[in-house]
Amino acid sequence: MGNRWKSQSGFTLIELMVVVIIIGILAALALPAYTAMVRRARYAEVKLQMGTISKEAQIYLVEHGQYPPDVNGNTPPAGMINWPQEVPFDGRYDYDHWGVGQNQCYVQVGFVGESQQRQYQVHAINAQPSSFQAFDDNLVLGVALYDCASGRGSIR
Repeated sequence: MGNRWKSQSGFTLIELMVVVIIIGILAALALPAYTAMVRRARYAEVKLQMGTISKEAQIYLVEHGQYPPDVNGNTPPAGMINWPQEVPFDGRYDYDHWGVGQNQCYVQVGFVGESQQRQYQVHAINAQPSSFQAFDDNLVLGVALYDCASGRGSIR
């Protein structure tokens, strides 16, 4: 009987480990890009929803002759029906109507994001009307700045 070499097919353990390491490196490079893209998409959704709240406040102004009064965070003002039900990052929206001093009143829509902490000032102008301003993971959309007889504080 002769010794014949049997041909074996398959991968060695070293080859398999090299493939696993390459896949791990590719995943490590792709995951941060993916999470950043998801985060940007969620904030784009937040901006869209804030725009809807802003439009609702302007419709309220046309129908009632004044902006809705200030309310606590994550509470829709009475008369505003298109308040978002699902909020990205388990954040919260805040409709604010403040007297900011010098006979001026300010209306804004705020969003408190991932940190769950408000990063913007109260009773202050945080963003010019029709523009967004970012404060860490918070966003503010200025709705209106108008003359009024109110001092500093919430307009309820």
